[in-house]
Amino acid sequence: MKKILSVSLLTASLLAGGTGIIHAEEQPAHEQKLNQTPEYQELQSLLTIKKDLNEKLKAQSSQNKAMWESVRSGVPEEVRAAVKNVMQEIKPIRETNKALTVQLKEAKAAKNKAKVAELKAAIEANHQAIKSKLAPIESELAQVKALHQQLKEPMARIKPIREAKKSNLEEATQTKQQYKDKMKVAKEAYKNGDNTWSTSLTEAIDLLEQWTDIENEILSQKASIYDALQ
Repeated sequence: MKKILSVSLLTASLLAGGTGIIHAEEQPAHEQKLNQTPEYQELQSLLTIKKDLNEKLKAQSSQNKAMWESVRSGVPEEVRAAVKNVMQEIKPIRETNKALTVQLKEAKAAKNKAKVAELKAAIEANHQAIKSKLAPIESELAQVKALHQQLKEPMARIKPIREAKKSNLEEATQTKQQYKDKMKVAKEAYKNGDNTWSTSLTEAIDLLEQWTDIENEILSQKASIYDALQ
């Protein structure tokens, strides 16, 4: 009886061990790490190019900033700041007058003389308030206006470039996020032994190429703005 029991226990042990071996064979095992795959190596090469592009973008931004300062150097920063502050103060007064002018037109159409007189007085009072705020910065305002006149032509060339650059910046931000999301999916798939990692990584590479192309356009646009200011 003891022998039979021992044989049964041995058989059960072997069967359990065999099952364990089967499970071990079924578990996913990677012969190489993700960063050792050809796809990942291609990705790294593109990231090196992207890193170089980032440095070029930073350098061009610095050049553009210096150029702007050079162009505006004829009017000191404190002068520009003083004018800006006053213009912000009078903005709501001008907006009020704009609304009052609409009411004045309606009052005239309705032949409401009392309302017309009232609105004209309010508008004139606001005009005087604006004049009183501008009077202390008359000289500064003249300098700023001269600067704006000087920049009128280059700004006309820069405006469409800026608009296109803004659109590219928005697209670059979206593509960057898509790239990051796709990389996360690829890494998780590889970690879990899911063969779709290769497809996801290839898609991430495509997104990185798109992102790089967009930022190359942005670099070109920044250079064009610099040239327009020279």
